[in-house]
Amino acid sequence: MSSIHSSEIIPFQLQGKFVGFIYKSNGQAKSLILAVGERELRIKIDKSLQDTHFLNLLPGDWISITGEQEFKKEKFTKLKLKAYEIDRLSCDVKCNPQEETNAMGKGKACAKKGKILICNKSDCAKRGGKKLYGVLEKTISNLGLEKHVTIQKTGCQKRCGKAPNMILMPGRSKHSKPNPKNIAGLLEEHYITSGKK
Repeated sequence: MSSIHSSEIIPFQLQGKFVGFIYKSNGQAKSLILAVGERELRIKIDKSLQDTHFLNLLPGDWISITGEQEFKKEKFTKLKLKAYEIDRLSCDVKCNPQEETNAMGKGKACAKKGKILICNKSDCAKRGGKKLYGVLEKTISNLGLEKHVTIQKTGCQKRCGKAPNMILMPGRSKHSKPNPKNIAGLLEEHYITSGKK
């Protein structure tokens, strides 16, 4: 007989209006409230996003959230949402994407939106994190991805021995001690998709 105490984890993506954070006693955010239509959803946030200073969100901002939902089968109403990526949208989700269309008009390729999570802890910064941040900024500019890809400093990514560390979002593609000469290739592969598919 199969156990009734099972759960299913499914990826999700939601867009809506940011309402606010819910904080722990130590001042770190543990979850956020997202207004979707007439509903307000409480979504737990991953440890890498708990330093909300770097998210720079204000109530009323339109945001896109990517994460995982856990559905506990023994409790049909129990649905847990956890965010691994939070992006502030440049306009209302109903806006006309004319600007993005124009940006893609030049080339053979189109870029997808995303962000690069880079550890901001002092140890990682000393072990190449600060230099990596500068290389990423320059490479994003050289590839013309400024309107598509942002860099977000995070708390500890639990891979201190392999510093510097970064995670390419969406997709949570993790990279440790990346060679500066390979950064452009990594970003092209992750964010720029050829139109000839």
